[in-house]
Parts: sequence; C-alpha cells; structure tokens
Amino acid sequence: MVSKLKLLAAALSVSAAAFSQTAADTVYVFKDDQPDFLLAPPDTSTIEYVDDFLQWEWGKSQRNTPRGVKASYESRWTQDAARHIMAEALGLDTISYETTPAMAHLLRKAFNTGDQSTAKAKAHFGRTRPFVQMGEDTWGQWDDDYLRTNGSFPSGHTAFGWATALVFAEMWPELQDTILRRGFEFGENRIITGAHYQSDVTAGFLCAAAAIARAHTNPELEKDIKAARAEYALLRGLPADYDPVTGGDVPHGEKFLNNPVDTASYRYYGDLTRYWSTKPLRYTPRGARAADEAVYATETIADIFGQCTGVTVSQQATPAIWALIDTVLVMNSNTVDRLKVIRFRKRPFVQLNEPSFVAGDEEKERGKSSFPSGHTGLGWTEALVLAEVAPEYQDTILRRGYEYGENRLIVGYHWFSDIEATRQLASACVAYLHAGDGFRDMIRQAREEFLKATTPVESTRRGAMPADGRSYSLSGMPATDTTSGVVISDGRKTVR
Repeated sequence: MVSKLKLLAAALSVSAAAFSQTAADTVYVFKDDQPDFLLAPPDTSTIEYVDDFLQWEWGKSQRNTPRGVKASYESRWTQDAARHIMAEALGLDTISYETTPAMAHLLRKAFNTGDQSTAKAKAHFGRTRPFVQMGEDTWGQWDDDYLRTNGSFPSGHTAFGWATALVFAEMWPELQDTILRRGFEFGENRIITGAHYQSDVTAGFLCAAAAIARAHTNPELEKDIKAARAEYALLRGLPADYDPVTGGDVPHGEKFLNNPVDTASYRYYGDLTRYWSTKPLRYTPRGARAADEAVYATETIADIFGQCTGVTVSQQATPAIWALIDTVLVMNSNTVDRLKVIRFRKRPFVQLNEPSFVAGDEEKERGKSSFPSGHTGLGWTEALVLAEVAPEYQDTILRRGYEYGENRLIVGYHWFSDIEATRQLASACVAYLHAGDGFRDMIRQAREEFLKATTPVESTRRGAMPADGRSYSLSGMPATDTTSGVVISDGRKTVR
C-alpha cells in the first residue's frame, strides 16, 4: 500500500509540472476551425415549434422537484460545473490541478473546446431565449440577465457538458454510461431553467460531438486521455497501464438516454407535427434522395462520402477508408440493435396505419422498433469519424450525415424524437470506438489514404471543395447544368 501511495504521489508531482502550461494551451480546436453545419432552429410561427413549446412546459413542471433543484444548482457557466459532474460520475471528491492534474488538464481543454463550438451559430442565428420569449425572469441559480442578449441556439452549457462527457467516456469506458448520463442531464437542465429550448439543447449535443470529432485530429487529445487514464487508474489502486476498454461494452443507451416518447405523452404531439410537416417532402427531390439512401450499407456511406469530397471510395481503390466505414457500420448496428429490443416503439407508418415511402422495406421493417434509428446512427457515427479523416470537408460531411438521419423522418420510418436521441447514442458509440488503439490506427491509415487520393485544398475550414473541375451545391451534392443557386465550381463560388 505504501509503495502505491508513493507511486501516486510521484505521478501527481510529475503531472503537475507537466501541466503548468501557457494560457494558449487551453483548447483542442481553435474557434475558427470549429465545425459549422447546423440548420436554422424552429421559428415560433412554424409547426416545428410545437415540440419546443411542449418541452418548455415540461421544464417548468420540473422546477419544484429535486430534479429542478439540481438543474438550478448546475446552471454555472464555469469549469467548476463540469468538474462537479465528472467527479461525481467517476466517484471522486473533486477534480483539480492540485489533486488530479492530468484529469483537470483534460477537462479544461475538452470544456473549452465544447464551449467554443456554439459560438458561430449563436452569433449567426441570434435566437431569443425561452424566458425572454415568454416574458419571464431567469430562473437558474447562476443565470443572470446577460443571457437576454446571448443567443439561445445552440445551448453552450449542453455543448461543454456533452463534450466533456464524451472525452471522459473515452478516457474510462467502464463508466461511460454513468458519465454520459450526467452529461446528458446537464444539457437537459437548460430546458428546466427556461434558458434554452429543446432544439437548442439538441443542437448543443451536435456541436459538442462535432467539436470532439475535430479535436481528435489534434494529437494532444490522445496524449492527454492516456495521461488522465493512468492517473485515474492509480487513484483506484490499479496498475498505471490498466486498460478500461477490456472491461467495457458498447454504450447502453437505456442507461443514459431518456425512454422513447409514448403515445400517452404530451411530447407525442411534437412527434406528430414533425411527421405531418415533413410528409410533403416525399414528392420533392429531397424526398427522392431520402428514399434512394434507405439502403443501409457500406456502399451507401462510401458514395455519400465521395459526393462530399470528390474522392471515389471503394474496397479496391481505398481499402483503408472502406474498412473504416465498414467497422463503424458494424459497431453502430451492435449498439442500436440491442437498444431496439430493450426500448421498443412502433414506427410512424405502423402507428398511423399508413404506407411508408419505401414500400419495398415495409414488411421486413414493420415489426422492428422505431427507437433508436439505425440509419440515423449510421449517418451520424460515420459523419463524425469521416470528418476526422477529412477535416477539410467537415461541414459538408456533417451536414450530409445529419440529413441521412432526417431521411428517416421524411420516409415515415422513425419519429423525430427517435432521431434526435439516436444522434446522442451515435456520438457515444464514436467515443467508445476511439477508446481503443486499433481504431485510432484505422483512422490514421484512412487519413493517409485520403490525402493520397485527393488534391490539396486551400482552406481547412468550412468544407471547401477541391478544384477538380467538378461542381457542387452548398449541400455538397454534385451540381448539374440545371442546378440553380450558389454552386462551388473549380473551388470558386458562382451563382446560377
């Protein structure tokens, strides 16, 4: 026992010296390099706002409960809030530079990376916060009138809480479900306090996942995770080289996500309105694409990635990228399929006794659960991983991965709330994959292969297209002679 204590003391002493950094060493992704891919939030005059309004009412109903007390207390916009929830999840009294310098260092940079991930969208959309919209005062213990002029979309608290949770889930997969649940609740708190709408919180989860995907292109993240893992192992009386991946399992969504919406729930009306509002899209080019992309296969993702980057992906031409896509597909299937059995929900077209928009799939899919959405999980896991392989195109890849999940709402196979929750499950799945050395090696190999297959691009931001003679719309889809609007051709924007 004495030798272990001496070893721990020595490790902390070395760590404290190693992490006395300059002020610039506080983030994994600089603000200008953060992904920027979100669609606009629902307007209060649209039917899509119904879910936000219903969730606002739910939040108010929670305020005079223990859950509400916690939401108020955890409204701090500081690293102390993240330290509190992560220490609780890890069974520690505290996380600090004095007692746990390696974990404190990892947390600071993950927190700042998640915090900065919402800056572009907040400035662009400038959405009014719920408590302002409803003519109320701030309610959270640490909230103040500064929020009145700070955009509601996306939720910054959600982003830095979820970013921290994803990184710590990767650091110690054996506790991933507990860590992720605390990160999830931290975001949900903001609905209870009236500081954010549900769609703001959902967008905060997306920003965090995308930011951490980009953070994985920084080798410092992998180094810091290993240091924090060794430190935590020693605190638990384990060998410094203990591997928590071997004792882990795929993320258990039933332990950190909320249960699917039931037809008896008030939020079911939010799902219904989204179903009816997207149904007309079936008879548009967007609907045709949703039906075409219903094939759940490595080939589908490879084709979409090729559309986004201009690189032809195949098992023969790009075996490393192909193998990576296939590995992620299998992991997503394993994670989603186990939860479908545990948390069954009828699909929309079954619940409403209507035909879907992918008639050939109806009979084989009729008895399968709508929650979670396998296609949504596939689209978002692959987007997060492939954005790491090709950060030059991150915005285009992430937008297409997002739209791949939205397809399932359009064709009537999944409810809106199922799709939202699945993206959170998907980001947890990606964190679990990254915890293993073998997966990180696969990404490095795919990155090398990608660089050989593509021409250099000038910008590493905002998904710029290569000057390869092809034309693309802003959504990343190949443009034709009949495409109208803004088109990127030969690396330049033109208006048709």
